[in-house]
Amino acid sequence: VIRQTPQDVKVTTFSTLLSRFKGDLTEQVRGAAQIKNLKDGDRVLIAEACTHHAIDEDIARVKIPRGLKASTGKDLEIEYCTGRDFPQDLSKYALIINCGGCMITRKEMLSRITEARRNEVAITNYGICISYMQGVLERVLVPFQDVLKVYQRAGDNIRTECLLQN
Repeated sequence: VIRQTPQDVKVTTFSTLLSRFKGDLTEQVRGAAQIKNLKDGDRVLIAEACTHHAIDEDIARVKIPRGLKASTGKDLEIEYCTGRDFPQDLSKYALIINCGGCMITRKEMLSRITEARRNEVAITNYGICISYMQGVLERVLVPFQDVLKVYQRAGDNIRTECLLQN
């Protein structure tokens, strides 16, 4: 949709809006900007707040790990947590990719972000990560100029081709 929308039309994604509503969009965009710094052997935590059954081509178990490895070219260790089982010790992770948080409260999402920040671990959400990997993150941030400037200051000018199939 983003690639088909004229450049003069502002466009964003549901996950970007959810991050702004449920979490901290600025912090999660900073987290996405750190993807380029991942190294071989780094641990990435993919955290799902709900406990649904994974399906074929599941976004958390298949699409995001495949896209991360393809966009970084790194051999990453991917770990998962579901439901309320968010790890207490986050220090071993280089990045946390949390779901959008539709099944938890804003307070719970902000608690996860605060814990990541306290442990100096970058955190983002599924959709922002995917927008980054597809090379459209700057475009979906245009409606949020203050956050876009934070992202641009992070020095991330990487343009990758679309790595994930919708």
